[in-house]
Amino acid sequence: MEEIGAYIEANRAELEAWGLRVCDGITEAHGALLKVPASVRVKDPQSARGKQIRKAYEDPVRNMTDLVGVRFVVLTSTDLLPIRNAIEQSSSWSAVQARDPDEEIEKDPDTFSYQSHHYEVRSLPVGADSICCEVQVRTLLQHAIAELSHDAMYKTTRAVPSQAKRLVARSMALMETTDELLCRAMEAVRESDAPGLAVQRVASELTRSLHGGDGRSLVEELLSAYATEIDGHTADALRTFVRDNGFVLDKLRGRLDQGLFAYPPAALLSYWLVERLERAAISQWPFPGSRAELTKIFSDMGIAE
Repeated sequence: MEEIGAYIEANRAELEAWGLRVCDGITEAHGALLKVPASVRVKDPQSARGKQIRKAYEDPVRNMTDLVGVRFVVLTSTDLLPIRNAIEQSSSWSAVQARDPDEEIEKDPDTFSYQSHHYEVRSLPVGADSICCEVQVRTLLQHAIAELSHDAMYKTTRAVPSQAKRLVARSMALMETTDELLCRAMEAVRESDAPGLAVQRVASELTRSLHGGDGRSLVEELLSAYATEIDGHTADALRTFVRDNGFVLDKLRGRLDQGLFAYPPAALLSYWLVERLERAAISQWPFPGSRAELTKIFSDMGIAE
């Protein structure tokens, strides 16, 4: 049986390379969800030796699944699923879930304990020579509580005071409640943002052939300034407006070097707003530096300022 500390020291580069492959594979796909930069950790040889003393693995090199590890931390539990799916469905490795807190809660709903999804991710083909990387997936709240309490509460050999256990359990109960409220808040924000995002997509789609700037921030400012005019029907109304007023795209095409018109999605939305609100559009106009362009839009639409 190979001594575990010596194995880690001799194979550190190979262990780290496998961890980096797993880390990069997930980060490239879902890096925007991560709230803590993912990094690779190769197990300390002394820690591995101590674990072998405690666990007495028959073959520590094969049985100790955390010789290299990666942790992915997201904002809320809603963001866990894309990371977990990427781990479970990748064709680049074999993944087995070793710890599922959702199942643990289902079996014992009255218990509030350490929560983190753990996977054993092995290089292909799986066999005696495959390397295992332990992957943890957790929320920012779960990460905070784990960092504060896990070593002190669950890895210590000393007796933990019952009061401390109770306080940690209360913290985890509060964590679950906070996560639920945050998920509901984020869903409410997404629902509120949906009409505006649909308008952005349609405005960009309708003006794509004009090859101007995307003007995303300008569109967002228009959506904010005229928020009461934007609803779930606005994107379709914008399509109808372009169909009924085909000359507008021709006007934009000839003015791509002129201020607001250099950003066709924002300019197109401005035309629609002027048609809808007429003179009332002036008081909410968010671009003092593009007042001349607004005058041209009124003129094009045959509406007096």
